[in-house]
Amino acid sequence: MEIICFGDSITRGYDVPYGRGWVEICDASIEGVNFTNYGEDGCSVQGMIYNIENWAVTAVSDPTRYIFLMCGTNDILQGRDSTYVYKALVKAIELASTKGKVIIGLETQIDSDMDGLDLVVREVNEQLKAYAEAHNIKVIDFYTTLFEADQIGQIVFAGEVHPNERGYRLMAYKALEVFTRL
Repeated sequence: MEIICFGDSITRGYDVPYGRGWVEICDASIEGVNFTNYGEDGCSVQGMIYNIENWAVTAVSDPTRYIFLMCGTNDILQGRDSTYVYKALVKAIELASTKGKVIIGLETQIDSDMDGLDLVVREVNEQLKAYAEAHNIKVIDFYTTLFEADQIGQIVFAGEVHPNERGYRLMAYKALEVFTRL
């Protein structure tokens, strides 16, 4: 089985040594599954669409392939509203779905709620959950996973946006709940 991951720095595993990001932890945890991580630091949703388009040129449609998508925080930090981010993510989902089964990752919180931007993250996540339910798409809720850990006093962020090693480990555990049932 193949799982292709597209997204921003949170997908790539920013701020921790290679092998300690959530995608690499999942890759090391499941035998017989080939993970490819196209996460890119600073990636906007439009940048992710571009990356999917470049990959899709040579990728044949494969109904057994899973394509994980998670992006949007950089757009929100740049002042884009939830409607813009959601519509761009739907475009990415529709594009990726031509090459395999999509799994949507819900972006993590903006820790300490800088300038009220975490509200925008929550709005996008709610829209994505509704879209996923309407289109029978699996969702991995990273937001709730890290939010709940943060609420009980666990330090899960290395800064305002990026998880630390504990945060990525929790994300991997959450992702494995979905990936091991595919």
